[in-house]
Amino acid sequence: WIINLNFLRYNAYKYYRSGKIMYKKFTKILLTGVSFFLLMGCENLLQNKDEIAIDSQELEFFSKSIEEDISLSRNSTNKLRNGINEFGAKNKLDKDREPGFLWYLAADMQSNLNSEEKAEIFMKIENKNHKKNKYKQKNNEFERDEKNNNGHNQGEKDLFEIITENQMIEYNLIVENFMNRMDSIKNRVESGEISREDVESEIEENYSLMNQAIDDLLTDDQKIQLIEMKAQRAKEKDAFYLAMEEAKNDALGLSDNQIESLKAFQKDFEDLMLNLKNQIEVGEVDKETARESINSLKTNHRKNIESILNDVQIEIMKIHNFLSYHWKKCAGKDDLTKEIIDDEEYEFEESFELED
Repeated sequence: WIINLNFLRYNAYKYYRSGKIMYKKFTKILLTGVSFFLLMGCENLLQNKDEIAIDSQELEFFSKSIEEDISLSRNSTNKLRNGINEFGAKNKLDKDREPGFLWYLAADMQSNLNSEEKAEIFMKIENKNHKKNKYKQKNNEFERDEKNNNGHNQGEKDLFEIITENQMIEYNLIVENFMNRMDSIKNRVESGEISREDVESEIEENYSLMNQAIDDLLTDDQKIQLIEMKAQRAKEKDAFYLAMEEAKNDALGLSDNQIESLKAFQKDFEDLMLNLKNQIEVGEVDKETARESINSLKTNHRKNIESILNDVQIEIMKIHNFLSYHWKKCAGKDDLTKEIIDDEEYEFEESFELED
């Protein structure tokens, strides 16, 4: 019994020592793990603290859209956000933005991003999803968007500023009659009462009736006011796109010879496309042949443009295409203003993304 008792005491002591050692090891591992997670948490907090803030909900959304699409280092992300702050101070998807915002940002990214990050951008613009999911807006630069203007275009906005309350009641009746006639035309087409070929003349007649009714509603002074307002918008639009063109040339660093050559290439390209369109309309070219011709014209146009640009200028153009995609993507969101980007219809981009 004494031997057994000592044996039990010895084993109990051994298990006690073993348990104490294991407890110390477990405590050490636990403290190490906690320290690691605390360190990582502090690093994440520091990262969030170091992130460049963007003082605009729309531009923040624009930046996040880019950051989620490509893998950028923390340094490159901050440079991107700095560039958006610098060039996009007035670019909140509204009419107060500076022309050429995306061009200057593209030039900034071309010089700041590393080769791997730029390669990912170039791969993205060749990706079918980016080409397939092009974001477009129906309203042009100086038309009113649906969110801020309750679905009314710029012409209606001008009209609402000059008509009286009684005229507004009559105007609403005119529009209601117009919509009823349009619904009637649609129903007759669906029932087969009229062909799709004949429907165009009825639609044109419906628009003519509405426009005549509105014209009869207005006084001579009001008509003059509308003409003056339209002329002022045209003047502002011309000035805006002229400034945008200058900003684009500046961001690309184009020489005078390059500018003239690009204009000549663009004119030749547009003439060939117009000629092809006329051939399609008169039935001289079938759809399959037309598609092949369009692809050939686009390829040749791209080669002509790339032949007079240097590598840096071509990279800026490609990055601009990438930024345009995300800009239009953000502008298409329901909670943001739906306006066309300031330079979507620039002539060079058509060489890369011309619509069939």
